[in-house]
This record gives sequence, structure tokens and C-alpha cells, in this order.
Amino acid sequence: MSEPSADTASGTATDTATDYEQGVAKLERELAFARRNGALAVKQMHAMLAKELRKTERELEKARARAEKLKQRADDAKRRARQAEDELEKMKASATWKAGRAVIAVPARVRRLARR
Repeated sequence: MSEPSADTASGTATDTATDYEQGVAKLERELAFARRNGALAVKQMHAMLAKELRKTERELEKARARAEKLKQRADDAKRRARQAEDELEKMKASATWKAGRAVIAVPARVRRLARR
């Protein structure tokens, strides 16, 4: 058996060093590519999220405005109902209402008695 010569050993070492350098260069290119694409992906994702956030904020503002309008309508309806109730109470407390009730009460009582 013959031992490998020094020439062959140095040739293999050179090949290994070259392969290593080529591998490192390839990894560096892949890393640079990944960084570029990663940065682009992050920018795109950020833009998409910002757009979605603006849309959601607009929808929230519309919902708040709608809720405020509905609250205003409810308050107006309550106010009108209170005014109507107050007006009815004033009418029932008036002398005209009481006299009218007395005038209506007699014929109504007569009709009820006649039915029996």
C-alpha cells in the first residue's frame, strides 16, 4: 500500500478550502436574499395591518355616530312622552275635564243599568 503523497494531500486541502469558501459565499447570498425578502414582507405586512386598522377605526367611528344618533332619538322620544303625560295630567286636573266626566258619567250609568 502506498501512502498518499504530499501533493495529493495539499490538493485535497485546497479543494476543501475552496468548497468551504464557496459554501460560505452561497450562504451569504442566501442570507442577503432572505433579508431583502424578509424586509419586503415585513413592509407589506405592516402596510396591510395599517390599512386594516384605518378601516376598523372608520367603522368604529361610524358605529359611534350611529349610537349617538340613536341615543338622541331615544332622549327626544322620552322628552315627548313626558310632555304628553304632563299635558294629560293637566287636562285631567282641569275643571273642564272634571265637568265633562260628570256629564258623561250619567248617560253611561243609565246605559249600564238599562242593559241589566
